Amino acid sequence: MNKKILALLIILPVLFACSRPSGTIDLSATSPVYENNRLVEQKLTNQENKLTTWIRYQYPQKGVVIKIFLSVHPATLGQITGQEEWTGLNDNNDFQAGARRTRKWVYTDSSPFQLIWIEKYSLQNENQVVRKDLVDKNQAVTSSLFFQYVKNEDRPFAFVEKDPSGKVISSFQKYEAYDLEKSLQKAAVPATEIAEWKKLREHPDKFLIAVIDTGFDYNHLGLVTHWWNNPHDPVDGLDNDGNGWADDSFGWDQYADRGLPTESSTALNRGDRPDSHGTHVANIATRGLSHVGLIGFSGDYTRADYIKKISNFLKTHQVKIVNMSLGLPVDIKDQLGLRDAIRAYREMIEDNPETLFVVASGNDGVDIDQNKFRQYPASFLQENVLKVGALEASSLANIKNPQMAKFSNYGIKSVDVLAPGRDIVAARIGGGNIAHSGTSMATPYAVHQISQVWGQLPHLSAKEIKSLILRTVVKINPAPPIRSGGYIDVKQALLTGKLELLKQNPAAINGPNCWNSATFLADLSKGIHHTSDQEFAFLLDSSLCREIPLEQAIAGDIVAFRRYDANNRLLSASFASEVHAYTYLDSKTGFSKNGVTLNAPYVEQTHAEIFKNYRSVEMRNCKILGLNLSQCQMKEKVYRCQSIEQKFKNLSALEKRLLFELQRIEAEKTQESLSNAALKNDTQNLILDLQKEVHNLQTSDFKVYVIRRLESLSANY
Repeated sequence: MNKKILALLIILPVLFACSRPSGTIDLSATSPVYENNRLVEQKLTNQENKLTTWIRYQYPQKGVVIKIFLSVHPATLGQITGQEEWTGLNDNNDFQAGARRTRKWVYTDSSPFQLIWIEKYSLQNENQVVRKDLVDKNQAVTSSLFFQYVKNEDRPFAFVEKDPSGKVISSFQKYEAYDLEKSLQKAAVPATEIAEWKKLREHPDKFLIAVIDTGFDYNHLGLVTHWWNNPHDPVDGLDNDGNGWADDSFGWDQYADRGLPTESSTALNRGDRPDSHGTHVANIATRGLSHVGLIGFSGDYTRADYIKKISNFLKTHQVKIVNMSLGLPVDIKDQLGLRDAIRAYREMIEDNPETLFVVASGNDGVDIDQNKFRQYPASFLQENVLKVGALEASSLANIKNPQMAKFSNYGIKSVDVLAPGRDIVAARIGGGNIAHSGTSMATPYAVHQISQVWGQLPHLSAKEIKSLILRTVVKINPAPPIRSGGYIDVKQALLTGKLELLKQNPAAINGPNCWNSATFLADLSKGIHHTSDQEFAFLLDSSLCREIPLEQAIAGDIVAFRRYDANNRLLSASFASEVHAYTYLDSKTGFSKNGVTLNAPYVEQTHAEIFKNYRSVEMRNCKILGLNLSQCQMKEKVYRCQSIEQKFKNLSALEKRLLFELQRIEAEKTQESLSNAALKNDTQNLILDLQKEVHNLQTSDFKVYVIRRLESLSANY
């Protein structure tokens, strides 16, 4: 047994092989049956005369024997549980020199036993499966996987899956060249889109997420556009950044010592095809996020020297989040050879205090607060480590009766929060998707959520983002035995974090106003800066927002004071229609900014106080607008809004890039508003360039949204 044990935290069905029965066999109780001097059936019983093994034999051709294993359980007695084809057995079908298994029929583990695939083995190495025919419930072949090996290695380095007509369905090869363009071309992505994906991937201002795992099918369509492009070490065969790794463009593979962190988990599992761990995890963490840059580390990560190199990489490149869906048992006496690795993980965490390490709690269903159940890194208690347990759910959409999964480890001290971890569908090695369950899946789910929050609140430290996440969870009743007692709530975390930012950081220049604070807190805009009445009116009346009754309002909704005429029509000019806006907090209070000047504070007031303040001057303001009171009636309206990312799920690469640039400019404007820091010299030119590119957008609502946002950002205060 290999002394170095790494327990990947994933629940995968187990393939049970037929084996000799346990206990002492009474050979006198065997009952072989022969026909024409050939063994056709054999039953073995134990000393209590209980049937333990039942095999039938067929002889399809000379020298070939098919062994058919039958169930000996009373409820399923006689049902086929497996079949194997052999050559080279002796006359009694016993093993002898040169005997080997050539095929295997694999059935489900429970009754009714159903054939699910057929394996064919190499004639040179019986441990090498060279072909695997997948079958449906009628035993018709649905597809075939063909595996390739290097010499006598037991794990394949490549496979191709074909349908019955021979058409390629999926394929994978270890250490193949990373090729964004080729991968997208295979998916029939237009050349113009490919060019945009390349621009987006090469953008230097990415939120960096690293995944330490089994490796990755980095050309998978679900991952290929997300990989970071290390600006300090371009792919040229040289170690340009001097860290001992040449061409570490988006990570490293320790096995091959090269910058291609390939997926190594190609073993045949119950998932009907080669399963993957790292590929699945990385896809969960990053899918749909255009602001992140993905970094992968594969290889033997029980090696202390490798962990130290990863640690240096994290520090050099200021990686924000590290996903670790892995676990090492306690090894105080180093009996497993893991003591140095555990120490290296602790040092990596302590040497990178501004990086948040998000860790799987494990799948044994035990309290890891107890010493006997400790495992690492989940049992580390540093403030920049967030430990994740699994929620019994595949997503947070329409979740009812939330509860912790039975397989999930727990602990008031050792497990912080829950995230969905049951039947999570994500990328599968070779293409397509597969469903896996485990805290391995819950952990990247949490990373995906945290990156959305931290990406908009970059001023927070790793310790502070962890605190924010834990303070804003959705509480579960009854509370699971974990630190927070619930699961991550992105909306509440963003609202709370933004409220705290506004309260603690008054504007340093004139500009931010009530419309900005309202849209910022509703996640309609990503920055603190001037918002015009035209932009605010557009957003409220767009498909991003809908009016709701006041009694249905929840925290984060926008309360707007707007003017209407005698026929209850909104005044046509936004400078006349828009009076004020604030954020609904609860049934008593709201959050408001009363003005655009430096001394205009952000305050919490009662709804009545805010309304009275603006109602008291309405007569004068209507006269200034040249309107009598019958044509100038201020009304209180409540709006429930969603972010642009929530509204538009399938943006093009160009649209994703423009949105990323837009939000980056908003972040820069925020710094200007809060600290009076000078804008980068090229920001105004970038806005002008983006305004030209807007005309190429196809999604009309999104196009208008970007136009209005850019107009607001380019306006002088």
